[in-house]
Amino acid sequence: MKKWVLSRRDSGDMLDKVQDYLHLKLDLPKSVQASCAEPAEGIVFVEFDDMTFVQTEGQFFPYLGSTKAIGLFPSAVVDEGAIKFLLNGADVMRPGIRKLDNWGDAERCVAVREEKKGRAIAVGWSTVSGSEAESMKKGSCLKNIHHVGDRFWELYKTI
Repeated sequence: MKKWVLSRRDSGDMLDKVQDYLHLKLDLPKSVQASCAEPAEGIVFVEFDDMTFVQTEGQFFPYLGSTKAIGLFPSAVVDEGAIKFLLNGADVMRPGIRKLDNWGDAERCVAVREEKKGRAIAVGWSTVSGSEAESMKKGSCLKNIHHVGDRFWELYKTI
């Protein structure tokens, strides 16, 4: 496994990449220093302060164990019946969503939370806009890209 700390310039560049890709503004100074770890080929965990993001295949998304990073994204709250399917990698279907934040356009990162305690159990890419999802009765709304117990979850434990 490789671990390294990025220079101030490279950290600033990485911060810009994460913000641009995820369409968000992190409240961090440009001088923040990023640390990286690559536990497996092609999977890099990038950490800024207490926020951890995963970089793989050219995309970024927040790591579920990083509550500060997950808190930056809109949420979809799912009922108990959907949880077992999501933890096996299934996409988030509209009938399983109890409530949702309007995430705007399609192809946005959305945190998927369980209904009882509000804990994040998955991260997904929206396949439809937030307003479209609100009006849907059936179909897939979010593509599941990271969930509790998946390979990213297990790889992070090795760091």
